[in-house]
Amino acid sequence: MLTSPVSMLGAAGVVLVLLGGPQGPKPLPDEATFLAETKRNLASDERLQARHTYKLRRTEIGRNPFGRIGTGDVVLYEVYPSPILELTYYRRISKNGVAVSATEVAEQDRRQRAKVDDYVRRLRRESARDRERQLEQGSVVGQRERAMVQDVTAALEYKMERREVVNGRPAIIVTFTPKPTARPWSSEGKLVKHFKGRVWIDEEERQIARVETEAIDTVSFGLGFLVRIYRGTKGLITRRRMGGGVWLPAEARLTGTGRALLFRRFDLDFVSEYFDYRPIDPAAPPSFVALPADLTRK
Repeated sequence: MLTSPVSMLGAAGVVLVLLGGPQGPKPLPDEATFLAETKRNLASDERLQARHTYKLRRTEIGRNPFGRIGTGDVVLYEVYPSPILELTYYRRISKNGVAVSATEVAEQDRRQRAKVDDYVRRLRRESARDRERQLEQGSVVGQRERAMVQDVTAALEYKMERREVVNGRPAIIVTFTPKPTARPWSSEGKLVKHFKGRVWIDEEERQIARVETEAIDTVSFGLGFLVRIYRGTKGLITRRRMGGGVWLPAEARLTGTGRALLFRRFDLDFVSEYFDYRPIDPAAPPSFVALPADLTRK
């Protein structure tokens, strides 16, 4: 169906209003203030997702009969987050569009509950001090998580560029590059030192709506030699404003080339889609990840 000239003009008018109208472009906000307010709103996506169950459709890493590594199966999960990151439950419900059998789903549930029970037993054997330390280190809402966000932002330099409209909302584009003098301590901070990119920040709410990244050199994962992705590999993350005003991931994509085990070259085209978010009642967390009250960090 063709779009009428009237509709096109109307849409153009909306964009003009959002960007400042015919009087000229609206001045960009003060850079230092804008970035400081955005940083105050930052939290890891794991921390935000821990308050919701959701579905995750993800392209897995695959290997063909000749040993070539690359894009594999497309798997759909129901995700039940835990405040302890390692206990988050990825319940597989379909593979390449074919539903997982009820028997297999029940077996996944049994293994997950056994994993949580084992974690609880191990904590029970620790002293109160060691137990608190382990809970803090594993928590997605603990001090380490907050320090990690600060470490990542401190590893980069930023420059405000211009205003664009994203999903009907004004956003400010900010470019970033590694800060030469930064010495990040976290694995996440060390990783971002290998990337440059752009961030679209929702102007009204000071929330990240979109991130585009590009590797500026070779990046190693695992033990430093298991997997490498090459310079030019691109990443894309999009986030959406959900009910209640919370911003959550909608899609993550990685495209480029890499090498595994030092000799197997592979092409990257991995996509993760996040949807069907549902708030978790703190008083009644999903049984698959629930911890005893005395082991739940407030």
